[in-house]
Amino acid sequence: MNILSDHITAKMPSGLLTVDRTGCITGFNPASERIFGSTLRLNIMLPDLVRESRTLCELLQRSLRTGETFTRVEFHVPVESDQDRRIGINLSPFTNAAGDIEGVICLLSDLTEIVELQKQIKLQENFAALGEMSAGIAHEFKNSIATILGYAQMSGAERDVETLRGYAGEILKESQALSAMITDFLNFARPMHASMNELDLVDLLTTVIDDLKTLRPGDYSVRFDATTEAIVAADSSLMRQTFLNLLINGAESLVDGRGTLSVLLEDMPRDYVRITVDDTGRGIAPHQIAKIFLPFFTTKTHGTGLGLSLVQKIILAHNGRIEVQSTEGKGTRFAITLPKLGGMQASDPRNIESEIRSDA
Repeated sequence: MNILSDHITAKMPSGLLTVDRTGCITGFNPASERIFGSTLRLNIMLPDLVRESRTLCELLQRSLRTGETFTRVEFHVPVESDQDRRIGINLSPFTNAAGDIEGVICLLSDLTEIVELQKQIKLQENFAALGEMSAGIAHEFKNSIATILGYAQMSGAERDVETLRGYAGEILKESQALSAMITDFLNFARPMHASMNELDLVDLLTTVIDDLKTLRPGDYSVRFDATTEAIVAADSSLMRQTFLNLLINGAESLVDGRGTLSVLLEDMPRDYVRITVDDTGRGIAPHQIAKIFLPFFTTKTHGTGLGLSLVQKIILAHNGRIEVQSTEGKGTRFAITLPKLGGMQASDPRNIESEIRSDA
């Protein structure tokens, strides 16, 4: 049986090694040697082989103490070349005949090439987004400058004082719009500094919904249902801006100002909470869904197209996630997922996407 096991592990493309209760390496296969190189040998401490040794040591201790398993936790491995190797480690405790935990089996994957490929794809996406944003900026500037130049040219041949005053007013209006757009863009571009405090989302959403009717009066209804209490660590001003922006967008999408906005606050697994904002408005075309968070992209006849970009930036600054679903003619849903106060933080080795995927 041992011969069969050695034969199988020797042919495995993934690295496999075992550690005892102290974290000391007791065995490994050839694929592990290819991953770690000459630094790998028996009777040395596994955490010493990665740069994030403290994190790996803590995970091993948790696995040995409580029997927890961990999936594809990523670490950096120093190698002879200048660039680190990126690896993923799965940790699973194993027991003896008496059922006591004896050590941990570690399954290793070399993620270096995958990570580099992801970087290249991300770089291409960033260039594409930059092109979209640049086109949006150019479009807005071109329209405003064309208007300003038009009124300026007409002013040169105009002698009526009242008409000239009207031209000056239009030039002033377009100049103020340009200034506001530049200010909005600079606010979007600068780093986000969130002042985190304890925030009750039920209270916040109740207040925001009350404010919406004042800011956007109309013949529509707003429904709010909270199936759980939700205390999060958040910047109340930024969160108010986020939900007010989403609700205003929903109200403006309603046909003839009539329809329904629905807000639902509910529990999620792993100490997360989700807020969904639904409207019964015009919806968003499928080819536009992927672009709605790009700066200066907008489906409205007015506005700078920075609102949803800023919303996404705020949510990311709070270790959250925002998703959108829409059907033309039926409405749009925005879903925001946030960690509860005292829940998982960004430094946790597990990723928020994997935690909420099962309920998505």
